[in-house]
Amino acid sequence: MIKGTRNILAAALLVCGLASQAQAQGEQGCILLKSTAEVAKEVVDAKGVKTVTMVPAEKVVPGVEVTWTVSANNVCKQPSEKVTINNAVPVHMSYVGGSAFGAGSDITFSLDGKTFAAPAQLTVKENGVERAAKPDEYKHIRWVFKGSLAPGATAVARFRAVLN
Repeated sequence: MIKGTRNILAAALLVCGLASQAQAQGEQGCILLKSTAEVAKEVVDAKGVKTVTMVPAEKVVPGVEVTWTVSANNVCKQPSEKVTINNAVPVHMSYVGGSAFGAGSDITFSLDGKTFAAPAQLTVKENGVERAAKPDEYKHIRWVFKGSLAPGATAVARFRAVLN
């Protein structure tokens, strides 16, 4: 099994002038990242039945919630250990509290992109008084996957953010 970790920087995903940048740790060159941004769209079929589907985010206006998905695929022939995905909340967007998801991962947040912790441990100073950080103040999200990522397997990290 592979024990080392190295950073692999993914290209930024641009949607409506917004950038989301994901970064993964794993064996160098083994983790291929793909980022997508989707919005919910109500669709009415020929019988008048309404359903909601997710469609690529093409035009986003303030107040619209975007679902960001980062998939990390192990393209090597051996398992990749310590797979970690770091993703910045896009500029001009606010994280939607409780929306981060990643099966089999521990999820932490950061206000500065350097120090990550559970929400209960994040604090900010406001008017000289320390208080709990609000979800819309989180600037980065980190998913640390507990198990190894088998060859050809994909780990998925997801969160929602609203355009300010």
